[in-house]
Amino acid sequence: MPAHAHALPLDAVTEQAIDWLVRLDSGHSNDGDQQAFAQWLAMAPAHSAAWMDLQQRLNQRISPALSQLQADGHASPSVRALSTAAGHRPGRRALLGSAAVALFTAAGGGIWFNRRMPLMAWSTDLHTGTAERRRFALEDGSDLLLNARSSADLYFSSTQRLVRLRAGALIAQVAADALRPFVVQTAQGTVRALGTRFMVQQEQGRTLVSVLEHSVQLAPGDEGAGIALEQGSSAWMQSDRVEAIFATRVDPSAWSAGVLEVHDQPLADVLDALRPYTPAVLRVSAAAARVRVFGVYPLDRPMQVLQDLVDTLPLRVRRWSDLVVYVDVRDA
Repeated sequence: MPAHAHALPLDAVTEQAIDWLVRLDSGHSNDGDQQAFAQWLAMAPAHSAAWMDLQQRLNQRISPALSQLQADGHASPSVRALSTAAGHRPGRRALLGSAAVALFTAAGGGIWFNRRMPLMAWSTDLHTGTAERRRFALEDGSDLLLNARSSADLYFSSTQRLVRLRAGALIAQVAADALRPFVVQTAQGTVRALGTRFMVQQEQGRTLVSVLEHSVQLAPGDEGAGIALEQGSSAWMQSDRVEAIFATRVDPSAWSAGVLEVHDQPLADVLDALRPYTPAVLRVSAAAARVRVFGVYPLDRPMQVLQDLVDTLPLRVRRWSDLVVYVDVRDA
């Protein structure tokens, strides 16, 4: 049986659990947050089931982790409360509570595994893991460079060359073939090569397209006339429209050289670019997400990038083991 057969994927419920962990231990939580957390636990069977599953998987590691946290003086009041609960008979509340602490010690489990290699990627034709950029040579002479944590499927036949981008970003260097068009498909539409080199990046609810050489034709949704995009231009494609990017913008394909270029962009964009390069789950407060950032940063050293930002901007970083990193504004 594969080592990841029983791994816990970083699904929506686990994401919510991590957000609750950060929120309750951020130093800004109040009684209202505690009540909201209790409501979240009771809101759906899947929530309590996720907590129970974590507790069952990692129960043997909870007590040592709590003891170490307290011995080092890092345990927050919420963690100390969980420790007290875990010390009594294993009732439902104690089981649910101790599972929250399991998020501290999940580095050897499925969450950590999924952060290193997305579980969904194993079923795709081409994929990359965390902090991995890789070039793939295709049978037609074209090649694809995939960014970290990216995945794609290939559908090549005698009449078409279709690449379906599932996640992440790619740069296509397209070989000429008059009989078979080269098309990259995302959740929002298609990008048809009219030249040789372009980038496509799948994001939440939209697709970023940048033309590096010649031109492409964008077609949002399943139907509709295509929209030409020329060399040096970029655009956001949504399922019902295309929005050209007119403002001066740094090279969105700079990741191919292992760097991140930002020019007066919000910190939220920086963290989005760093996430594929670290197994840690990155979270950011609303205030910190709006902080404007300038500079050129190495993608392959994401924790150093965060430290550089802390050194130059009014930010602070908190860590829970190697699993969760939380960026907030520095207290005045």
